[in-house]
Amino acid sequence: MAGPATQADLRTEYWDAHWRDPMQPLASQLDYMAATLTKNFFASCPPAAQEAWTTAAGNKTVAEFMTELAMLLRVADRDLDPDYDEIPLVEWEVRARFPLLLALDNWAYDDEYDSFESSVQGRIEAEHPFCDRELVPIIAQAMEALALCAQSERFASALESYASGATSAALATLADLGHAHMRTRHRP
Repeated sequence: MAGPATQADLRTEYWDAHWRDPMQPLASQLDYMAATLTKNFFASCPPAAQEAWTTAAGNKTVAEFMTELAMLLRVADRDLDPDYDEIPLVEWEVRARFPLLLALDNWAYDDEYDSFESSVQGRIEAEHPFCDRELVPIIAQAMEALALCAQSERFASALESYASGATSAALATLADLGHAHMRTRHRP
């Protein structure tokens, strides 16, 4: 089970995954590398990098391969992202996108409260008045995951298997109670 959230987990730009770069800049970088790649530069690269690029290029030059890869990235960028019914959710993605949801069962089911709702309310009150540090990010992650659960049963099932306690009902309760708290306690 995951431990408590760390400062690294509490990203305010939760929607901007740090592990994902946009396709167009990557394609441009590949085009640049293909146009400026020289034999001397390639020879100065680590042997493992040379082997990886040469293997990937197959019967083409590395520069030709980079150009084709850039083109494929641009084509892929025009298509819609596949949904979770096409490409299933995996554990590393849950850890990267929803780190605050990993430990829901650690604090929500500790037998201190008589219901899940009262344990969520207790957690919210314990965070107050510093709700911007953890409550807002966890509400945002819960809402994103809840929207994805509504779109794909496979996503919902996979999320719950990797983040026990992160059911659609639990996410909805967290989002609803969190929003209610923010509306009543944090508006001027």
